Amino acid sequence: MTKNKSPLARLIDWVWREPKGRVGAKLKQICDDMPHKQRLMVVTVLLSAFVLIAFFVFGHACYKIGAKRALFEYEVEHLYNLDLPEHSVKDTVCSLEKFYIPTDSAYDDTGVESED
Repeated sequence: MTKNKSPLARLIDWVWREPKGRVGAKLKQICDDMPHKQRLMVVTVLLSAFVLIAFFVFGHACYKIGAKRALFEYEVEHLYNLDLPEHSVKDTVCSLEKFYIPTDSAYDDTGVESED
């Protein structure tokens, strides 16, 4: 059956599946040889170690986030109303009339002479 497998499948079996199977069988044999209370104690200690490491990693990540924010100090500046002069609509229309330049009728709105 192993002769029909591709070289990649044989490599995966040799590198991953065989050692994993041997380690799993060895671990199962060790656990079966332990008394029930000792096995319970080992599982409890390993679970506690995992939980403590997880809390440490989470706490350290939160600390680093807070430390980055502490580096940036923000200064708040308040915006105040600007004193703008009040103009009426009539003043605006009059001021626009100063810039209006009448064009000759030979030219259209774009400033190009018509062919007429």
